Amino acid sequence: MKASPLLGLILFASWPTALAQVALEPGELYFRVAGRPTFIFGRNPTGTRLEHFDELLRPAAESGEKVVRIHLTVGFQSQSPAGEVDETWVRQWDRVFESAAVKGLHVLPVLGVWADWNDGSNGEPWHQWDKNRYNEALGGPAKTPAELFQDSKCQRLWLAWLESLVKRWQAHSNILGWEIFSELDLVSGSSETKALPFVERAAKVVRKADSRYRPVTASLSGIGEWPKLFASGALDFIQVHPYTDGRFHRNLDDLILSSVRARLQRYGKPVFIGECGLDPIGTRDGLANALRAHVGIRHAIWAAVVSGAMNGRMLWWEDGYDRYQRLDLRAKYAHAAKVAADFVRGVDFTGFRPVAVSCSADLKGAAIGGKDTVLGWIRDARCEPPDWSVRRVEHQEVTLELLGSTQGWAVEFYDPVSAKSIGKLPIQRGSDRTTVPLPPFEDAIALKVTASARTAPASR
Repeated sequence: MKASPLLGLILFASWPTALAQVALEPGELYFRVAGRPTFIFGRNPTGTRLEHFDELLRPAAESGEKVVRIHLTVGFQSQSPAGEVDETWVRQWDRVFESAAVKGLHVLPVLGVWADWNDGSNGEPWHQWDKNRYNEALGGPAKTPAELFQDSKCQRLWLAWLESLVKRWQAHSNILGWEIFSELDLVSGSSETKALPFVERAAKVVRKADSRYRPVTASLSGIGEWPKLFASGALDFIQVHPYTDGRFHRNLDDLILSSVRARLQRYGKPVFIGECGLDPIGTRDGLANALRAHVGIRHAIWAAVVSGAMNGRMLWWEDGYDRYQRLDLRAKYAHAAKVAADFVRGVDFTGFRPVAVSCSADLKGAAIGGKDTVLGWIRDARCEPPDWSVRRVEHQEVTLELLGSTQGWAVEFYDPVSAKSIGKLPIQRGSDRTTVPLPPFEDAIALKVTASARTAPASR
């Protein structure tokens, strides 16, 4: 029987124990891990040596993360002419993929990156067109970056290169899927009309070349949206790249919740947080370097859990790209997702969707759930950048939508900093919404609501 084109099966070496198959089934919003829809965490590692990747992959595995998204044209540099495969370059990435597999990590290779196809004409700071071997000035076939999106010699060479890589790398059992291109809208001369045929052609090439039928994606910058692209059958899941700016008073958690849920509602496809961060530029005096920036990062990680996205964490500067900015954020955030990963471990996300939450103006939060489990995360509305000040919050409650028909429920509260249980109590399901009194807390609180008076055990 032929596999579904959405199906990606990944078998792993033991580190420290054997991992089960992972797949994206048609119509589901989460990857299945060991046959069960599961929320996963990951990051965007980079480096110029294998040791740089090992420094990042090790804490990812220790934190319970499952995926690493890797820009293949950053760090290791191909030296081959346009359209040809550099064997030395390929072997370097083979070793990274193998290192990830040993640590139990899935890889989402990013095969094209915007900076290589940007000439800086719109003021982008990281343009690399002058170093791109497809550039006519370096002996390549293209006078401008936009020729990649045209039915041109440049595109044909690039697609042949893509096909060769997918055919070769499909042998790596820990490939999660294929990202054709990162941030298509930043290619010089780009538009949705020009880029869509390119993505659709590339997706056909990938699906024909990959005998394991793993899912395909492509991305835009920030929270940009191209409706025809996102609705296209070329993409099995869509992405969002939220970075703080003036919106939502620079609250990354609010930006994640808003952008993910808008895409779920409009397209009904799984939403993957490809990358994110407190600072889109990564400067020494940016928000990512604020004294209490770790609070904003923690808020973003927990917001992703309850957003409806299929994954979370996925930081950028904090995941290794700080290396190129002469910063050192990666050590600080090495295990930033561990507590949230402990919280969701063992939770079956079958049928999960965003559920309604209401609370006083003193609080913010969101929840996700299915027929017998709801996960919620609530924070102090005043704990915001750039200081993220903390106070004791008391005498508060939230009202939740419980989807199942069971009348008897139980709620257990957790500290988002430690994942320790801080209390539990039975609650009675209301006709439409159920009010849950909150214990006193500082900063934020997480909760699990379970049906049939089943209280989830405290995470270790």
